[in-house]
Amino acid sequence: MPKGRDPARTEKFFSERKALFRGVVRNAHLIGNRIGQRQTDELRIRGSWLFMRASITAHSITQLFDPAPTGFGKFVYLDHPSIAVLCRALIENIAVLLYMSDTTISADEWQCRMHLVDLHDFVNRQAFISRIPYTSTMKNPEKLFAELQSRVADNAFFKTLGVRTQKRLLEGEEMFLYGRHNAMLKLGWGEDLTRGIYKYLSNQAHSLAMSFHRTEANNAYEQGSTYAKVVAGFSAEFGYKALGVGCLRMLELFPDTELAFEPAVLAAFKKEYAPTP
Repeated sequence: MPKGRDPARTEKFFSERKALFRGVVRNAHLIGNRIGQRQTDELRIRGSWLFMRASITAHSITQLFDPAPTGFGKFVYLDHPSIAVLCRALIENIAVLLYMSDTTISADEWQCRMHLVDLHDFVNRQAFISRIPYTSTMKNPEKLFAELQSRVADNAFFKTLGVRTQKRLLEGEEMFLYGRHNAMLKLGWGEDLTRGIYKYLSNQAHSLAMSFHRTEANNAYEQGSTYAKVVAGFSAEFGYKALGVGCLRMLELFPDTELAFEPAVLAAFKKEYAPTP
């Protein structure tokens, strides 16, 4: 990320990251089109859904790179907060993709993960519906909740977990076996960088102080704002890196998709985005 406010350096930084982001998006679309609609197992189906979601989000981000008229006179503004927010969503999306499409775990563990997803979905939907003016048609939700808990509790892998972990997971508030952060570490960025990136982008998503406190000092909404370009470029850098990792997972799940690439291009792509263990 460039230091200082040199417009030329900032423009170069932003332009390079836009180009790299768009390049990965093109590869994602190529992979998605190659996969198409096919009969496969549940693990790959769920992975494909999440990959499609990520690809659509990434496409939306590319559209924000070129600001449209806003209605504030003739001015156009780079919507750097929205780029940051969508990049955060993209990164989380790929982390969930890696978690849900892990072929290295046992069948029991994978099934445990799926049962936890069902339980988490139920608990969150009930919490949402109970707080809005909506009358649910669900009959006996307590019985369904107990059944979903039993499915998790009866899983062979779940029984190998510690008692405290089991109790926490059975509450249904946690979707991940080992926590969200652990899932995000699979992106390969390391402990500190993963936490740092997530914290920064979360400030933008929640409009916390870091996202607006220095708006005037940073000239965030002047024409061609260097600050806006740095925020957008920094966010996009980790967005496209995450999408690249997601592309590699889809190539692993559907090996025939590699035929869509020239061998040299494919080798370079794998080298660039392979997660660091």
